Amino acid sequence: MVWTEELVLNYKNALERIYALVQSMQKVDGKAQLVDAWILSRVHGRLKKIAQSMGNYDLRELASEVYFAMYDDLRWYVRRGGMNPKVIVEVADVWCKLMNPITPHLSEELHTGEGLISASSWPIAAEEKINRKAEAGEELLKETMEGMRKVLKLAKMEKPRTFTLFIAESWRYELMAVVSREIKVTRDIGEIMRKVLETEELKMKGKEVSTIVTSVVKDTSKIPPLVISQEEELKTMLDAKEFLEKEFECKVEILIADESTQPKAKSALPGKVGILVE
Repeated sequence: MVWTEELVLNYKNALERIYALVQSMQKVDGKAQLVDAWILSRVHGRLKKIAQSMGNYDLRELASEVYFAMYDDLRWYVRRGGMNPKVIVEVADVWCKLMNPITPHLSEELHTGEGLISASSWPIAAEEKINRKAEAGEELLKETMEGMRKVLKLAKMEKPRTFTLFIAESWRYELMAVVSREIKVTRDIGEIMRKVLETEELKMKGKEVSTIVTSVVKDTSKIPPLVISQEEELKTMLDAKEFLEKEFECKVEILIADESTQPKAKSALPGKVGILVE
């Protein structure tokens, strides 16, 4: 790693941001929330990446994960209203240990536990805390927020009254799960359709199914990395309702597309909510 003046300044700023963030997090006192599972999953996922970086003697990648990526994760957790003291203590403890080899003085100053960080064991990823569904749910929220901003821009609307967000119809989750599985084997639309139509409920949807399969095979970015259930997506979005209302300063309604006749409801897919602004 070559330490240029610009790189040194970047890390100096990063350390100041980390110090301020950890100090502010140590003052909060809240209850357990859905986003707790997400931050723990992110931290333990990053522990795996950091272990690989150390094995490859990749100091730049290690530093990037510790001083930038983890900071971004914690910032999002706080922005989402994460205030669980138990989770914050666990995450801060891991973070301080990871910083110790490069910035020992900072890590010791931020550490609130007993003893010295330098004398403690190196943190190891706990597989049971890596929760892909929690990460998929939070990714859905981030994608939804990006979509809401785009809709506002297209509508040339600065102060919306209401956003209505539609969770995809239930049968579309089964469809997307089949397509997600089969597309790893073939990109032939006919072959994928044959597999899809083996499911009676999907067979009854005929033209709608064909349109979605064709669209998704042509643009695989429409397939989420992990297809979670309608119930799980609804739970995530309902949990984030108050957060979204605060972010966009308007009322937010969350509906299941199965129960709506609004045309925008039909645009919802697993991993992508339908968005209506008024």
